[in-house]
Amino acid sequence: MNILFTSVNAMLTVEAQMCLAECRSCYHIVEEITIERVPSYLQFDNASKLALVDAIVCMADTVKTAYEYERPFYIIDSPLDKALRLAADVRNLPETCTMRDGRKWRSIPFVIFCDSPTSRDMLSKREKSHAHVFPPCEASDALKKIEDCVDAYHDRVLEGYANCGILVRIERGRAQIGPALAAKANRAENEYYFGPGDRRNHQGWVTVKRDRHGLRYEVELFRMLLDRRAGETEMHRFFEEHPSILMEARLGIPISHRPRFRRPEYNTPDFSFSPIFGPFNKKAVELMELKGPDVQTLRKGPHPGFSAKVNKAVDQVRDYGHYLKDPANMNAIMRDLGYIPDDSNLAVLIGREPRNDEEREIFEQRQSELSVKIITYDEILAVQENKLTERRPYKVLYGSPGYPNL
Repeated sequence: MNILFTSVNAMLTVEAQMCLAECRSCYHIVEEITIERVPSYLQFDNASKLALVDAIVCMADTVKTAYEYERPFYIIDSPLDKALRLAADVRNLPETCTMRDGRKWRSIPFVIFCDSPTSRDMLSKREKSHAHVFPPCEASDALKKIEDCVDAYHDRVLEGYANCGILVRIERGRAQIGPALAAKANRAENEYYFGPGDRRNHQGWVTVKRDRHGLRYEVELFRMLLDRRAGETEMHRFFEEHPSILMEARLGIPISHRPRFRRPEYNTPDFSFSPIFGPFNKKAVELMELKGPDVQTLRKGPHPGFSAKVNKAVDQVRDYGHYLKDPANMNAIMRDLGYIPDDSNLAVLIGREPRNDEEREIFEQRQSELSVKIITYDEILAVQENKLTERRPYKVLYGSPGYPNL
């Protein structure tokens, strides 16, 4: 779950900070933005078209009230009023204001936590603003409320996909969409989706939602691929089908085989990672080269260090970093990423974790000497395994006419 987190206060309350920490501890990606910048970012900043967000959470959990005495009758501007005005601004965004997957900003859940949402007046405002208003609560309960809102929202999005002609299937606790994104050419649209704004170009099934059973299935499949020493191509296909695995591990949107550089031709990183807000605060990108889990990462000898295959992959991804700065590639980069990065982080996903303390010490020492991050498959797997012991992922809708049990 990717969250745009804002607050009516410049300084977060203790409760807001605890909610923020709880979300991140459960491997949700949360980015903060000041409440004043939200409307302009959503409507006018091109970065919002490249974002991937599931909910806007606004903290109005303070008793501070602003008074305006210049008018005949003074106006009370409560924190909830301010949050509700922002919710109304979001709901009034143009239909064409979308994220990179074509979902409309105006239709995503807007969740407010405030001190006094139970009065008749506040409930009336909540209905008019289409916001979910909750009282302050324990961080774990607050996260549960956010997850439930996003859960119901995703079910409606999936139903909308099916109505637009995009293939949807429920399988082993996972909701997946198929490659029938030609609906973009037909300007398919509903309350939640606007086809022409969809930048996706996948060729196979992609998981967009999973419950606990789906998570367990993906973890078991991941382990099986590692245990039988699957090759680079098979692992790449696995990550394309289950993009949240890399997203949660690298805290960015994985974009497969993009950008496709013009010089040298036919060169492309395995994955590029764009921030979930798009190039909003920083126009950076992470480039990742992917090798197989069976590759030996360390070499022995009097001067142990990374193996030749690791060093070759490091050189390869460094070249991609250089290609980003070549003027001949600017058009291709803009086409494939939607922006020109002003900075790049480089990473290589390769091999398994060190087997003992001695190898771990060598690995960490050599890693500290590199500007390229070396990631093992066990690190990626560990994030998903930890999720099984934490809060459950969303529920997948079973048994409805649109999504029968398979």
